[in-house]
Amino acid sequence: MTNEQSSNSINTYSGMRFDPLEPSPDRIRLEDVAHGLSQTCRFSGQSAFFYTVGTHSLYVSRELADEYGPLVQLYGLCHDAAEAYITDLPRPVKRRIDEFGAIEERVLEATWKRLDVRPPTDSEWRAVMDADDRLFRYEATALLNGFQPAEPTTLAYDLEPCVPSEVRRQFLERVECLRGELE
Repeated sequence: MTNEQSSNSINTYSGMRFDPLEPSPDRIRLEDVAHGLSQTCRFSGQSAFFYTVGTHSLYVSRELADEYGPLVQLYGLCHDAAEAYITDLPRPVKRRIDEFGAIEERVLEATWKRLDVRPPTDSEWRAVMDADDRLFRYEATALLNGFQPAEPTTLAYDLEPCVPSEVRRQFLERVECLRGELE
Protein backbone atom coordinates (compact mmCIF):
# COMPACT_ATOMS: atom_id res chain seq x y z
CA MET A 1 0.00 0.00 0.00
CA THR A 2 1.38 3.40 -0.97
CA ASN A 3 1.43 6.41 1.33
CA GLU A 4 -1.28 7.99 -0.85
CA GLN A 5 -3.53 4.95 -0.40
CA SER A 6 -3.00 4.77 3.36
CA SER A 7 -3.66 8.48 3.97
CA ASN A 8 -6.97 10.09 4.83
CA SER A 9 -7.72 10.73 1.17
CA ILE A 10 -10.65 9.25 -0.70
CA ASN A 11 -11.06 8.35 -4.36
CA THR A 12 -13.37 10.59 -6.34
CA TYR A 13 -15.43 10.23 -9.51
CA SER A 14 -12.78 12.07 -11.57
CA GLY A 15 -10.01 9.84 -10.23
CA MET A 16 -8.62 12.62 -8.04
CA ARG A 17 -7.64 11.72 -4.49
CA PHE A 18 -9.10 14.13 -1.93
CA ASP A 19 -8.39 14.46 1.78
CA PRO A 20 -11.57 15.79 3.44
CA LEU A 21 -9.73 16.27 6.74
CA GLU A 22 -7.12 18.54 5.14
CA PRO A 23 -8.87 19.79 2.01
CA SER A 24 -6.81 21.44 -0.66
CA PRO A 25 -8.56 23.70 -3.19
CA ASP A 26 -6.49 22.30 -6.04
CA ARG A 27 -7.85 18.80 -5.30
CA ILE A 28 -11.50 19.87 -5.61
CA ARG A 29 -13.12 19.13 -8.94
CA LEU A 30 -16.55 20.59 -9.65
CA GLU A 31 -17.41 17.42 -11.57
CA ASP A 32 -16.76 15.47 -8.33
CA VAL A 33 -18.97 17.83 -6.35
CA ALA A 34 -21.74 17.61 -8.96
CA HIS A 35 -21.42 13.84 -9.21
CA GLY A 36 -21.36 13.23 -5.47
CA LEU A 37 -24.36 15.47 -4.79
CA SER A 38 -26.28 13.93 -7.70
CA GLN A 39 -25.76 10.47 -6.17
CA THR A 40 -26.64 11.37 -2.57
CA CYS A 41 -30.26 10.99 -1.51
CA ARG A 42 -31.77 13.59 0.84
CA PHE A 43 -33.15 12.57 4.23
CA SER A 44 -30.83 9.56 4.62
CA GLY A 45 -32.68 7.83 1.79
CA GLN A 46 -35.94 7.89 3.75
CA SER A 47 -37.76 10.04 1.20
CA ALA A 48 -40.77 8.89 -0.82
CA PHE A 49 -38.51 8.54 -3.87
CA PHE A 50 -34.89 9.15 -4.89
CA TYR A 51 -34.42 12.89 -4.44
CA THR A 52 -30.86 14.19 -4.41
CA VAL A 53 -28.84 16.72 -2.47
CA GLY A 54 -27.80 18.07 -5.88
CA THR A 55 -31.41 18.84 -6.78
CA HIS A 56 -31.90 20.46 -3.39
CA SER A 57 -28.82 22.61 -4.02
CA LEU A 58 -30.13 23.72 -7.41
CA TYR A 59 -33.39 24.80 -5.77
CA VAL A 60 -31.60 26.65 -2.96
CA SER A 61 -29.64 28.58 -5.59
CA ARG A 62 -32.82 29.40 -7.51
CA GLU A 63 -34.60 30.40 -4.30
CA LEU A 64 -31.98 33.13 -3.86
CA ALA A 65 -32.26 34.45 -7.43
CA ASP A 66 -35.06 36.97 -6.78
CA GLU A 67 -33.17 38.89 -4.10
CA TYR A 68 -29.48 38.17 -4.63
CA GLY A 69 -26.91 38.26 -7.37
CA PRO A 70 -24.88 35.42 -8.86
CA LEU A 71 -22.34 35.22 -6.03
CA VAL A 72 -24.93 34.47 -3.33
CA GLN A 73 -26.70 32.11 -5.73
CA LEU A 74 -23.36 30.31 -6.21
CA TYR A 75 -22.98 30.03 -2.43
CA GLY A 76 -26.47 28.53 -2.35
CA LEU A 77 -25.65 26.08 -5.11
CA CYS A 78 -22.47 24.94 -3.35
CA HIS A 79 -23.62 25.19 0.27
CA ASP A 80 -23.61 21.39 0.59
CA ALA A 81 -20.45 20.83 -1.50
CA ALA A 82 -18.73 19.14 1.45
CA GLU A 83 -21.38 16.42 1.34
CA ALA A 84 -19.97 15.31 -2.02
CA TYR A 85 -16.91 14.15 -0.05
CA ILE A 86 -18.18 13.40 3.46
CA THR A 87 -21.84 12.55 2.67
CA ASP A 88 -25.03 13.91 4.16
CA LEU A 89 -25.99 13.19 7.74
CA PRO A 90 -29.37 13.84 9.32
CA ARG A 91 -29.44 17.13 11.25
CA PRO A 92 -29.84 15.48 14.69
CA VAL A 93 -26.74 13.35 14.07
CA LYS A 94 -24.68 16.25 12.67
CA ARG A 95 -25.38 18.26 15.79
CA ARG A 96 -23.98 15.46 17.99
CA ILE A 97 -20.70 14.92 16.14
CA ASP A 98 -18.51 17.74 17.39
CA GLU A 99 -15.93 17.88 14.61
CA PHE A 100 -18.30 17.25 11.70
CA GLY A 101 -19.21 20.95 11.35
CA ALA A 102 -15.55 21.95 11.39
CA ILE A 103 -14.74 19.41 8.66
CA GLU A 104 -17.63 20.71 6.54
CA GLU A 105 -16.45 24.27 7.06
CA ARG A 106 -12.88 23.47 5.95
CA VAL A 107 -14.13 21.74 2.80
CA LEU A 108 -16.37 24.74 2.04
CA GLU A 109 -13.46 27.15 2.55
CA ALA A 110 -11.44 25.10 0.06
CA THR A 111 -14.43 25.12 -2.31
CA TRP A 112 -14.67 28.92 -2.25
CA LYS A 113 -10.94 29.12 -3.02
CA ARG A 114 -11.33 26.60 -5.85
CA LEU A 115 -14.17 28.69 -7.28
CA ASP A 116 -11.98 31.79 -6.85
CA VAL A 117 -14.61 33.62 -4.80
CA ARG A 118 -14.37 35.20 -1.39
CA PRO A 119 -16.05 33.39 1.50
CA PRO A 120 -19.62 34.53 2.15
CA THR A 121 -20.25 37.28 4.66
CA ASP A 122 -22.36 36.45 7.69
CA SER A 123 -25.43 38.07 6.14
CA GLU A 124 -24.90 36.26 2.81
CA TRP A 125 -24.52 32.93 4.59
CA ARG A 126 -27.62 33.65 6.68
CA ALA A 127 -29.56 34.24 3.43
CA VAL A 128 -28.32 30.90 2.09
CA MET A 129 -29.21 29.09 5.32
CA ASP A 130 -32.67 30.71 5.35
CA ALA A 131 -33.27 29.45 1.79
CA ASP A 132 -31.90 26.05 2.82
CA ASP A 133 -34.35 25.92 5.75
CA ARG A 134 -37.30 26.90 3.55
CA LEU A 135 -36.40 24.15 1.09
CA PHE A 136 -35.91 21.67 3.93
CA ARG A 137 -39.44 22.31 5.22
CA TYR A 138 -40.94 22.18 1.73
CA GLU A 139 -39.07 19.02 0.71
CA ALA A 140 -39.64 17.22 4.01
CA THR A 141 -43.36 17.98 3.93
CA ALA A 142 -43.62 16.56 0.40
CA LEU A 143 -41.20 13.65 0.74
CA LEU A 144 -41.39 12.33 4.31
CA ASN A 145 -44.41 10.54 5.69
CA GLY A 146 -45.79 12.32 8.73
CA PHE A 147 -43.47 15.34 8.67
CA GLN A 148 -45.25 18.43 9.95
CA PRO A 149 -43.07 21.54 10.05
CA ALA A 150 -43.48 24.01 12.89
CA GLU A 151 -43.31 26.74 10.27
CA PRO A 152 -44.92 25.70 6.96
CA THR A 153 -43.67 27.10 3.70
CA THR A 154 -45.33 27.44 0.33
CA LEU A 155 -42.86 27.04 -2.49
CA ALA A 156 -43.58 25.90 -6.01
CA TYR A 157 -40.93 23.38 -6.99
CA ASP A 158 -41.82 20.15 -8.77
CA LEU A 159 -40.37 17.45 -6.61
CA GLU A 160 -39.96 14.29 -8.63
CA PRO A 161 -37.55 11.38 -8.78
CA CYS A 162 -34.07 12.46 -9.78
CA VAL A 163 -31.88 11.12 -12.55
CA PRO A 164 -28.30 11.55 -11.30
CA SER A 165 -26.76 12.23 -14.73
CA GLU A 166 -29.33 14.99 -15.35
CA VAL A 167 -28.78 16.53 -11.90
CA ARG A 168 -25.00 16.45 -12.46
CA ARG A 169 -25.42 18.16 -15.85
CA GLN A 170 -27.75 20.86 -14.46
CA PHE A 171 -25.46 21.50 -11.49
CA LEU A 172 -22.39 21.99 -13.68
CA GLU A 173 -24.31 24.22 -16.11
CA ARG A 174 -25.56 26.38 -13.24
CA VAL A 175 -22.04 26.70 -11.79
CA GLU A 176 -20.71 27.84 -15.16
CA CYS A 177 -23.62 30.23 -15.73
CA LEU A 178 -23.19 31.87 -12.31
CA ARG A 179 -19.42 32.06 -12.64
CA GLY A 180 -19.86 33.65 -16.05
CA GLU A 181 -22.12 36.30 -14.55
CA LEU A 182 -19.43 37.09 -11.96
CA GLU A 183 -16.84 37.96 -14.59
